[in-house]
Amino acid sequence: MKKPTLTFILFSFISMSYAQVGIGTVAPNNSSVLDIQSTNKGVLLPRLTNAQKNNIPSPATGLMVYDITNKCTSVNIGTPFSPDWECLNQTDNATIPTVIVSNTSLVIDTSNDRQWLDVPDLSATFTILEDETIKIDWTLFSGQLNSSTDFGFAQMFTILEINGANDVTSSNYLPMIHNPGGDSFRLLMNNSTFSHAIALNAGTYTVKVKVYMARFLGTTTRVEIGSHIGTWAGGNNMTAQEKLNAASNKLLITFL
Repeated sequence: MKKPTLTFILFSFISMSYAQVGIGTVAPNNSSVLDIQSTNKGVLLPRLTNAQKNNIPSPATGLMVYDITNKCTSVNIGTPFSPDWECLNQTDNATIPTVIVSNTSLVIDTSNDRQWLDVPDLSATFTILEDETIKIDWTLFSGQLNSSTDFGFAQMFTILEINGANDVTSSNYLPMIHNPGGDSFRLLMNNSTFSHAIALNAGTYTVKVKVYMARFLGTTTRVEIGSHIGTWAGGNNMTAQEKLNAASNKLLITFL
């Protein structure tokens, strides 16, 4: 009696391996391997922190877990050797800004030099929903009022502040300021562009562009970084918006 029973169980197992499996239904959908139906229960995926998820060895393409850190159902759309986890139930990083153009100038003189100063209106707040590497580009233009009441030597530095703390890896310097007040002074500072890439965890971030002027010699007392207040040299055929964009500070944040 045992032999026929064992044969029946083995036959049933083999038959099921070539058919659909239904839970809560006797007629699973023909396109599915597993069809789960219920009116009062759901499917509970493994619940992992983001760190635990990232530590899964060689996760298969299509592997799904619930990420309790990012509060989302996460699927590996990459490969086992190069995982790329994406949230299924969120719009991917929808709030990252595009180009920010500032039309507000910053005047640096003896009352506010030798300290980090925010460049007015050159900041951005954005949210990323998963760990990402972003690239931040910013440009500082000199305005027509860049000048000094006397001759002197100074060095100007720039840095990014991210969520209230200066990111020292983003620091850079503008060309040396010397004998300010003439065309050469403006050309030294004009169109100074900087770039910084940084890996960020999921979260909300505020990025600010800051500058610092250190006076080494003389009485350099006035430097203005900002938009031109008059006609842009050589730009008589430019529209008002083109003049604004060409003459103003800029901030651009993109994904890598």
